[in-house]
Amino acid sequence: MIPRSSSALVVALAIVLLAGCGLDASVRNHVRDNYRFEREERTREGRSLVYRSDQPPTRTAAEIAGARPPADRRNTASGVFLRYSKDFVGVVPDGRGGSRIMVDDERRGYSHFYPYVGGFWGTYSGPGESFRGGGPGGGK
Repeated sequence: MIPRSSSALVVALAIVLLAGCGLDASVRNHVRDNYRFEREERTREGRSLVYRSDQPPTRTAAEIAGARPPADRRNTASGVFLRYSKDFVGVVPDGRGGSRIMVDDERRGYSHFYPYVGGFWGTYSGPGESFRGGGPGGGK
């Protein structure tokens, strides 16, 4: 039987080795490694990285979410939006049967796609909508 302190050391060493072998849990890196980069797009909120997939948005978003599970997901008629602790991924139709994948930091993505996600979720650093209703006891 291996002593507990040795077991913990073996687990810690395995984690370090796996990290050194390129195991990366970042959704940003997953998209970069699996989809075609198109361009960096400037928006009012900043710069988005834009990638392309030949698959429709629902299938593309399902693949991304399967590989890197998001904290939240919002499906709309306009696209699929995935929220991560530091990143935001918007998967929208590209007009050619495939998808445009926009990768932003979490705040910029929330701001850019607010018409689709506002009121459904907030950023990790803040709530969705602050208004909770009115009347006696409202907002408590």
